[in-house]
Amino acid sequence: MRVSSGWTPRLADAAAPTSERLVSALAEDILDGVVAEGERLPAHRALADQLGVALGTVSKAYAELGLRGLVRGTHGRGMFVSYRASPTSGSIDLAMNMPPRLLSDRVIADALAASAGRVDAEVLSACGPPGGRLEYRRTAAAWLASTGLEIPAEELVLAHGAQQGIAAVLMAVSPPGRPVPVYTEEVTFHGALSYARLAGHPVHGVPIDRQGLRPDLLDRMLAHDARSAAHPGARPVVYVTPTLHNPTGATMCASRRRELVRVARAHDTLIIEDDVYAVSEERLMPALVSLAPERTFYVSSASKALSPAIRLGMVKPPCAFRPRLADTVRALGLPVSPLICVLLDELVSAGIASTVRASIRDEGARRTALAHEQFGSALFVTPKTGYHVFVPMPPEQARRLAAAAQDEGVLLTDPDTMMADPGQRAGGVRLSLGAPTMPELARGLSIVRGLLAASASPGSPGSPVSPGSRVSPGSRVSPVSPVE
Repeated sequence: MRVSSGWTPRLADAAAPTSERLVSALAEDILDGVVAEGERLPAHRALADQLGVALGTVSKAYAELGLRGLVRGTHGRGMFVSYRASPTSGSIDLAMNMPPRLLSDRVIADALAASAGRVDAEVLSACGPPGGRLEYRRTAAAWLASTGLEIPAEELVLAHGAQQGIAAVLMAVSPPGRPVPVYTEEVTFHGALSYARLAGHPVHGVPIDRQGLRPDLLDRMLAHDARSAAHPGARPVVYVTPTLHNPTGATMCASRRRELVRVARAHDTLIIEDDVYAVSEERLMPALVSLAPERTFYVSSASKALSPAIRLGMVKPPCAFRPRLADTVRALGLPVSPLICVLLDELVSAGIASTVRASIRDEGARRTALAHEQFGSALFVTPKTGYHVFVPMPPEQARRLAAAAQDEGVLLTDPDTMMADPGQRAGGVRLSLGAPTMPELARGLSIVRGLLAASASPGSPGSPVSPGSRVSPGSRVSPVSPVE
């Protein structure tokens, strides 16, 4: 039975229009369970009177919350909460790096119902051309355009998520059976490390600072390896995440990106740009693919910005590599499901995708703020949004911390899987913030903070150190403090 809400009307503390402050306040309280599914919200005019705002402000806020699937109006009865919180489990998952769940059951059901009428048996049974059907690539291009990046649909190759796209690129960058050196951040996305090694490519960790991979040290490593003929005849590849780097959360400034491109051109290096975390509506920094389209494989998806279930990967390769990449994606599996493509198109065309992405951005900011409140300067960086943070420390301490956290019911990513070079001295633990509810997240972060305080003391061998290292021939990693 639906009941009247016990919600105490409020506006969020933010420098924003009143309707956005009301949206933020109600969204936070719905997601945190202050108001539960089925509860009736105050009537438009009553809420306007209580808050001292215009009636149109409340109408606009309720409409925005309805688009996100958090509330639903019933004619003649009022406005009700329609968001169903995920059931809690016995453990707190800070390992799975996924966005907060903000696509409601109703929004997904409505979009799937609309999608079903656009996909017939003939489309479902057809494999489609390598790279994906043009109409689906246009959907992907529209999604990217909504994030501030214009890429012609004809230049895209579709895959089953960004991970398959990265794996396909790492297979397509070299002739079959011929390894190429892959340079990447010394701690990075474990999937990319796994795919590179499965392809037989040697992996080299490049030191990082608080803006990510250091182009100056990459330059020295590439020059040294060229002089020593470490990889004769092989064209090097740099895999990099310039925005909200996984796992550290670092973001490169514009000048750092241009310097990276300069180094890549100087050594004729290919670039794999992993852009899945660039979820902001306004793109503040240039994408590497915009700076160096002739050598950059741009990889993105919808799964990190909308929902893990929408696994539509998008790759924009250099023109010369497009046919080979499309064939490689096909060799790894059949083309992406038409249902996923049409579902994304429904969400984009209805304006739902952009508003959900914005709400995920806002929720990510709330969660990273909580992590900063708990850990402060122990974090490598504190991103303004996103949903993962990183606590740097020696690898052995990171292993002990992850094991101790699991004993306390908190799951953390295996620290070893994120290290580019086994045996390196730079490491740490990633805290993924998106999967738990806010109460679970607060409890999980508090447990990890307590374990961290108990495991290290200033100056002890187990005290945290930050990633970052100097490079000299024969010695890849020696810890230094991060560079601002």
